[in-house]
Amino acid sequence: MSEQNIISKYVPNFITLLSLSSGFTSIRFALKEEWEIAIYLILLATIFDFFDGWFARKLKSGSNFGAELDSLSDFVSFGVAPSFLIYLWSTNLLGSLGWGATLFFVICSSLRLARFTADIYITNKPIDKNEFFTGVPSPAAAGLILLPLFIFFEFELDLLKNEYLNLITTILIGFMMISKIPTISLKKININQKYKTLIFLIFVIACVALISKIWLTLIVFFVSYLISIFYTVFQSRKLKI
Repeated sequence: MSEQNIISKYVPNFITLLSLSSGFTSIRFALKEEWEIAIYLILLATIFDFFDGWFARKLKSGSNFGAELDSLSDFVSFGVAPSFLIYLWSTNLLGSLGWGATLFFVICSSLRLARFTADIYITNKPIDKNEFFTGVPSPAAAGLILLPLFIFFEFELDLLKNEYLNLITTILIGFMMISKIPTISLKKININQKYKTLIFLIFVIACVALISKIWLTLIVFFVSYLISIFYTVFQSRKLKI
């Protein structure tokens, strides 16, 4: 096997393992109540999660093994880690009720990922068959469940730490993962060549904003994502007419 083939075969899976490691290590820092570091590690897992798929597509090395490994990584990094973080930060005050909500989120995450994997590799449906995702993807759900934390860090609003508020959001976002709600899929967005410079500029600005005002940038991003769901629901209904 040539060196190039070895790189093509193993690099995407190695990046997936980095994502898994980042998400799992987030749990360690959550247990130590180092909330910001725990969130940074989940964000790092998100970056690795993007690049493992990107490398797999560029190197044309996608495989069933890689897809299964990616789903396992997503389950830990975007299902277990963020829900456990919210439990330790807030909903643990509700005892078994708070733990039940955490379990519900984790179960919904596993079902969402199992459905996604089954659609692609068991029924042989192509990954980009539909214009929209069905339900909220687990990385987006992780960001949404952590949104109260982002707002708390930026504005220091104690209300956002309320255990009942976070109980409701945990359950609601869990339902959104396993729902049939259409959500935006960036894989289907075709960027016109003449707008690529503008898109790159927006990307650079977003990176600078993320570094300088991380919590505010994350708030804007995930609130925008929530708003986009109304757009995708409207568009999907239009396509059915």
